[in-house]
Amino acid sequence: MNKNFFKRPLYITAGKISKIMRDFQKRQDDKLIYSLNESWNKLFNEKGFFEFNLNNEIIINLYKDSILSRLIYDGFEKEEIKYVISELKEGDFFIDIGTNIGLFSLFASKIIGDKGKIICFEPSPSTFSRLVENVQLNDFKNLNLRNIGLSNREEEMTFYVSNNGYDAWNSFAPTKDNKLESSIQVAVSTLDIELEEIDKSKIKLVKIDVEGWEKFVLEGGQDFLIKFNPIVMIEFTEENTFNAGYPVHDIYDIMQNYGYEWFRIINGELVKEEKKLYYPYTNLIAKKRIQ
Repeated sequence: MNKNFFKRPLYITAGKISKIMRDFQKRQDDKLIYSLNESWNKLFNEKGFFEFNLNNEIIINLYKDSILSRLIYDGFEKEEIKYVISELKEGDFFIDIGTNIGLFSLFASKIIGDKGKIICFEPSPSTFSRLVENVQLNDFKNLNLRNIGLSNREEEMTFYVSNNGYDAWNSFAPTKDNKLESSIQVAVSTLDIELEEIDKSKIKLVKIDVEGWEKFVLEGGQDFLIKFNPIVMIEFTEENTFNAGYPVHDIYDIMQNYGYEWFRIINGELVKEEKKLYYPYTNLIAKKRIQ
């Protein structure tokens, strides 16, 4: 007799129990998601947005039709924000490339004060209008808002945009899913051109989050990055860079060639980042190598 004969009923029973538990967990997860969505929707009081206190000094409008707004409400990229705040001081300049509705720039604005300056780049007209609203909401005067994209040359480009909540994923690179269903034409410049009239020696930190277009932004800012040595925080997302036609490691290599080394933020500290095989999603810090 097969030695597994008597075990077969146990296997069948275990399989049934496992399925019951999976089904139960899915129902519990669905209930939690419904509860969270219901709580989220109540915040809007039948309007399309509500004012949210980021801290005791900064307010931001969060929007019902934006997944990013929900992420901000839940504490989006807190570690990265803390790092930016820790590096900036009064009078510094901050460059925010891919500003969206202004989360990082609002925090930075309060830190750098009237003597500092923030230059924001956001190519989507609809997102840009929300950025303007959030700056006006706080009556901040040290931000220079530019409704333009950045790349490695001046031109007009196709920009792919979402109509279903994925506005934070808007990109010059088309996606293979249904996040970005529409496209518009937008003006594009380079970082070197856009900073020609700026005192670049005062620029302390640059944040780049452009959904896969990071490589081309870096190429268009080569002169500035090599000569003026700002700290650079860059999003690494392999899927986005593949959509744009290059591996994410190109970002790592470009900044190394510009004389930078890479770090990861861990518990508020910078830890040296050796090149990894895969980067599903993270933000890394590039600082000029000490000679």
